[in-house]
Amino acid sequence: MSDQTHMAPPDKQHCDTLDLIRALAAGAVCISHLRNLMFVDYRSSVGLGLAGKAFYFVSNYGHTAVIVFFLLSGYFVGGSVLRQVAAGTWSWQRYLTERLTRLWVVLVPALLLTLFWDRLGIQLAGGPFYLGTEGTFDQQINVASHLGWATLACNLVFLQTLACGTYGSNGPLWSLANEFWYYLWFPAWVVLLRRRRGLGAFAVAAFALGTMIAFPSLLSGFGLWLLGVLLAVFEKRSPVHSKRPALPWLTLISGAVFIAALICTRLFLLDNDWIVGVPCFVFLRCVLLENVRLRPAVLSRAAILFSRFSYSLYLTHFSFILFVAAVGLRHRIPFDAKGVLVLIGMLVACYVYAFAVYLLFERNTRRVQQGIWRLQSGHTKRDATAAHARQRGTMT
Repeated sequence: MSDQTHMAPPDKQHCDTLDLIRALAAGAVCISHLRNLMFVDYRSSVGLGLAGKAFYFVSNYGHTAVIVFFLLSGYFVGGSVLRQVAAGTWSWQRYLTERLTRLWVVLVPALLLTLFWDRLGIQLAGGPFYLGTEGTFDQQINVASHLGWATLACNLVFLQTLACGTYGSNGPLWSLANEFWYYLWFPAWVVLLRRRRGLGAFAVAAFALGTMIAFPSLLSGFGLWLLGVLLAVFEKRSPVHSKRPALPWLTLISGAVFIAALICTRLFLLDNDWIVGVPCFVFLRCVLLENVRLRPAVLSRAAILFSRFSYSLYLTHFSFILFVAAVGLRHRIPFDAKGVLVLIGMLVACYVYAFAVYLLFERNTRRVQQGIWRLQSGHTKRDATAAHARQRGTMT
């Protein structure tokens, strides 16, 4: 999940429409998990009205939302790589500092919070929710067996789903492994093909190739991530419309096709990420081409705000929801009038909780990066001074 503020092209105005899309995707993930962890399955529901049926239909797009994240990440992160390589400013050290701090500043506290909620929930309630026997698709593991130090370390180095399970109950961590390896694979090949830096570039590319062979389950998602990179390539070659049309017809039409694809995946139980990924790519391309912006200004400000802590929301909501379901509800409930109140209350609680995590950690990502860069710069200057002193000593 990329940081749009610092990854956008320097000569391009901030796109609040992409902020809105990212915020909605994060909300879709949260609502999907709320539904599956707290409410009975659709087939077990009795006396559902039209509103209830609509809720069950639209509230299960969590995985689809991750596809949207992949495309946006490819656009922002992959596009930034292309621009840096083209400008001759590429640095593996700076890039890895940016990417790893962006991931770890929220991931580390999220893992500790997962440990806290899971241990507390097991102590206070335990039972089917934490044993994986409640019947919900989203939680089918014995959580206690995934809280060891080895699993924690494995998740910290982004090997979840590849060499271990996700930590504790925090299933959404699966996509972080995908993102991390995409962050490595793409620049490894770009640097080799565009800069040809000799043995080092070949070694990094060989490592990328080896991990691509070792982790074949990530390749389909990498293809979707590369679609996001293609958005950045098209944007560079085809300038956006300088004057925004009164009605962005291409965006409206492609958006309708994207929504139709979403509906079809539910109606016909189509389980292929590309059925949604390609229409999403076309839709995002039209948004960028027609330079679509949000109106009124309050909508733009809200989209930017909610987008800023979407990463914190994504990493922290699941274990919190599971805790409330296990300790507060004890079993999944029907989606009736009481269920609507529970849904609204939990949605507000998840967002307030995630925003607090954002204020404490994610908001300080840039500050952490700048501190690391100052340390790196200081070490570089000291090394250069020491080398110069040794050279002078040799000459004398």
